[in-house]
Amino acid sequence: MTIQLTEIKRLAHGISLRWADGLSSIIESEKLRVECPCAGCREARGDTSHANPLTAKKSSLRVLKASKVEETQLKNIWAVGNYAVGVEWGDGHSAGIYTYDHLRELSKTATASP
Repeated sequence: MTIQLTEIKRLAHGISLRWADGLSSIIESEKLRVECPCAGCREARGDTSHANPLTAKKSSLRVLKASKVEETQLKNIWAVGNYAVGVEWGDGHSAGIYTYDHLRELSKTATASP
């Protein structure tokens, strides 16, 4: 059973979470971005389970990488049903859906208080 998230706040450098069981935690933006669950980010981290997409071949257009500041700047957070949140980053990336279970796991290594 998923522990319910009761409150999420966007901070200058991360998010603050409050859970139904009373745990509160802060996850830094950089950790959230490094742990982005989207297929592209997972592949960049070495997960090849999404390496053969059903869509057409990638474009040969070279796209310059964003700065680390842009990559870790939280622009927007929204609810995805009653099980996850979406995040838009400063570089426009918004494909990752962070389930409550994933956020709870990240909370275990984040700043927490009882």
